[in-house]
Amino acid sequence: MFDREVLIIGGGPGGYETAIRLDQYGINVAVMEMKRLGGVCLNEGCIPTKALVKSSELYSEMRTAPEFGFPEMSPSLDYKLIHARKNAIVEQLVSGVEFLFKKREIPVIAEKAVSVAPFGEGWEVKTESGTAVKARFLILATGSLPKELPGIAIDEVNVLSSTGLLALESLPKSLAVVGGGVIGCEFASILNSFGVQTQIIEFLPRIVANEDEEMSKRLTMALKKAGVKISTKVGVQKVTPQDGSCELELTDGSKLNFEKVLMSVGRAPRMELEWQQAAPEMEAGAVKIDEFMRSSLPGIYAIGDLTGKMPLAHTASKQGMIASAHIKGIIQGDQPEIPALDYIQIPRVTFTMPELASVGYTEAEAKEKFGEIKVGKFPYSANGKALAMSGTFGLVKTIARADDSKLLGMHILGLNAAELIAQGAILISLGAKAEAVESITFAHPTLSETIKESLEDLQNMSINKI
Repeated sequence: MFDREVLIIGGGPGGYETAIRLDQYGINVAVMEMKRLGGVCLNEGCIPTKALVKSSELYSEMRTAPEFGFPEMSPSLDYKLIHARKNAIVEQLVSGVEFLFKKREIPVIAEKAVSVAPFGEGWEVKTESGTAVKARFLILATGSLPKELPGIAIDEVNVLSSTGLLALESLPKSLAVVGGGVIGCEFASILNSFGVQTQIIEFLPRIVANEDEEMSKRLTMALKKAGVKISTKVGVQKVTPQDGSCELELTDGSKLNFEKVLMSVGRAPRMELEWQQAAPEMEAGAVKIDEFMRSSLPGIYAIGDLTGKMPLAHTASKQGMIASAHIKGIIQGDQPEIPALDYIQIPRVTFTMPELASVGYTEAEAKEKFGEIKVGKFPYSANGKALAMSGTFGLVKTIARADDSKLLGMHILGLNAAELIAQGAILISLGAKAEAVESITFAHPTLSETIKESLEDLQNMSINKI
């Protein structure tokens, strides 16, 4: 009756990982993806951006050679080579995912899904070409699209999305970054390190506004010191292309000129499907889901950016694991106990220089929700490994309840913050208290000791804090 037990619409990190997990469960699954597997993250987002981050970090380190005992260097920059390396990394990873699907014999329907209609106790999905696929269960993993400002369209020529910026084979001389969120700050940091005149224009009072205020202020200091201009409490109301540049009119009446404009004011859930009868319940443009990722329609699940829940690749993947486990229980009749996904425990990373990573509540959020709290801090400048790496600008900040010392949040700004935050995520997800540090031995000398001392500082017991 059905072509597949499960059809996943969208082959991003959530979609392709969920398909593999379902195949591991012995469930007949297929993926419908109009482009290549990997989605925006692998092809046009997370991975290519991180490739540029590494090149920019290396370029910056080469210019600080005297700090490490080497003669002063004046390295030349060939962005075509950097661009080619980025593309090669993406190709290798995408090909790897495609190989996994081929090895497991998971079908990929390389077409765009356009409509969904009920079919018996399941669903029928039709593509642009008229292909029809019938499945008992659907998992919607269609991702998101970049937002635009009223009257300012992304044309990928003058006004670029992150996809358009990554596609450039040569660097612009100057770049206006409209929006100081994660994407905007990452690209501003990367291009600034490559020598591009860069300015962030943020309507809110501070950049990375969803992060802890203290860490936001410290990141602002670091970016400004590196040469990035940052304007807050001001918006962009008009962009006018001129001869080889763009004129930006700001809400304060001022005007700026930049060669290119990056529009990074967020992303919106992507729902382009036509529903022949009932459609899933939506909330603020996103598909409303329950704890098992089920939509309001029987047999239809949704994961990733489409759900509006912390739009990160690893969120989509985790949601997919929960959805696949729930579907397995229905099909195979052995419903397992599935731990609920607490979104506040999902780590967040901004790959700037220095990196900013966090998990759990900010200081303001913790105070509002729990009342009295305590905060432990430890600076990178007092850490031996950070000093040896010439990376002393940084801070680990840990937040706990005042009554029982249960950990509520961890925020790291500095070298390798993206890797270190996993320790905070583990501790918080296990419900650990500040005293947990007493039963853990941290290797010396390592950056992870900043986490140890931050936890100790919650009890005023940090050894090396001045």
